[in-house]
Amino acid sequence: MLGGMNLVAFQSLRNGLQLNAAPATSQVRRVLEVGLHAELLASGVFDVVEVGSSDDADRLVLGLCTYSAGVSEGEARWAIERAWSALAFHHWEAHAFLTDEGHVELQAATLDRPGGRFVTVHLVAQRAEAPTASVPIQRRAHEEAAPPLALAYSA
Repeated sequence: MLGGMNLVAFQSLRNGLQLNAAPATSQVRRVLEVGLHAELLASGVFDVVEVGSSDDADRLVLGLCTYSAGVSEGEARWAIERAWSALAFHHWEAHAFLTDEGHVELQAATLDRPGGRFVTVHLVAQRAEAPTASVPIQRRAHEEAAPPLALAYSA
């Protein structure tokens, strides 16, 4: 299952799947959401993982996650692919990746049995912004000389 396919070929397969099968129930989608969230976090590659669902047949399960600046796109892709391979139905699955600097995207689909129900997934992983060093604020001479403000409270 590891490897993926061309995005255009995947989308063609996904369209055929959608014409010949029904979407999975919300309960099945929820199980996949929880599993995907757990698998991605367990990989140790991602800092933040959010997974949800939609009624869009192209992306019944949606995910967004971030990986640290020290993680390569290849490592992020490998972790996503491993998570997907652990969750896809055994009957049939297909997936494709888009990878760019600081960005890994998975589009996937799986079918539980012939004539059964399908789940589609769209997951985006982005590199987290590296924290920037804070720059000390330069104060003007008249601000340094001003005494601190004191607030008085009387009952």
